[in-house]
Amino acid sequence: MATVYIHIGAPKTATSTLQSVFASNYDTFLKNGVLYPRNFRNGDAHHLLVCDLIEKYQGIRMPDVWYGQRPRGESWAALIAEIASHGSNIDSVILSSELFFGQSTSIRSMLDDVVTHLHGHEVRIIAYLRRQDQLYSSFYNQDVKGVRQWSGSAYEFYQTHQIFQQDYHSLLAVWSEVFGSKHIIVRPFEPEQWVNGDIVQDFCVAANTVPLRSGYKDSNLSLGINQLYIKRCLNKVGFDKKDNEEILRVLRKVGPEAPAEAGSYVHRALYRHYRTEWLRANQALSADYLNGEELFKKPLPPAEDIRVHKINKLSVAGFIKSMYHNFVAGKYPAYRTLFARATLLAMAEQNLWHVLEAADRERILSWV
Repeated sequence: MATVYIHIGAPKTATSTLQSVFASNYDTFLKNGVLYPRNFRNGDAHHLLVCDLIEKYQGIRMPDVWYGQRPRGESWAALIAEIASHGSNIDSVILSSELFFGQSTSIRSMLDDVVTHLHGHEVRIIAYLRRQDQLYSSFYNQDVKGVRQWSGSAYEFYQTHQIFQQDYHSLLAVWSEVFGSKHIIVRPFEPEQWVNGDIVQDFCVAANTVPLRSGYKDSNLSLGINQLYIKRCLNKVGFDKKDNEEILRVLRKVGPEAPAEAGSYVHRALYRHYRTEWLRANQALSADYLNGEELFKKPLPPAEDIRVHKINKLSVAGFIKSMYHNFVAGKYPAYRTLFARATLLAMAEQNLWHVLEAADRERILSWV
């Protein structure tokens, strides 16, 4: 029976890059006895496997866009049939979906179901973990920037997002109980620790498979601190998710800003509290999965050394003026009402009514 490697993420660890490389090398993999199943992929990933489990055990109907024309509840049967169709020609199977990561509701029942479906196969779990402070800041920026359109604070994001409801060690503990700790492969999201500095090569070594390469570079640039605030205002007033990329383009044109550098979106006291929890989890991971070796070579910075991101009122004022002049000039007419509403919200929250003359404020109100 083939060994099944389940790559569970975590998010913000080049999962899309890995999935893209695996999918595009389907034939190369297959010639070397490795199957990256393709009959039920969503894009390049195996998200439907998780969607079916969520629907079955959490009672949540997953979006139609995930399924397209494919029936619900049949992905695992399709997987087993695809594996069986290759018979003894394959030695290993790679499954990949970051949707696995962070699941907590009914997770034990979900994993027991996985065991039932994969009966007879040896199962190994591969998880890439990003240093927690980096994951937090990157994921928050991404969720404000992206189609999830998060509009709350960074504190609210951490307190409510499922990925932060368990620390790394607690999350992997359930997987360890089901599949055995010796079958949990933990790798750091640190290029300095990857094979030849390449995450795809590193994964291939972890999965004991034919080497591939990616030349991975993180091209998903964060929004700047003040751009992020304006995007939150846009998210609060609301717009269609299908317009998100175009809204980002307009935002960057109207209010250009360098991407946010490494830092914290919460104050130092709260960061200090989080860091204590993260350090404890990392020590437990080291003991249980890494033979006492440190997971991250670059340690979590102490609160005193971090950059705390703060909204700059002068920059927001500059955006307000730029927005007004762009729309007076007739640019981006389709989005004038949306940006006018977000601008009024920013002026109210930041007490920046004085930035524009009374007549100009009245004009913005007329656009709304």
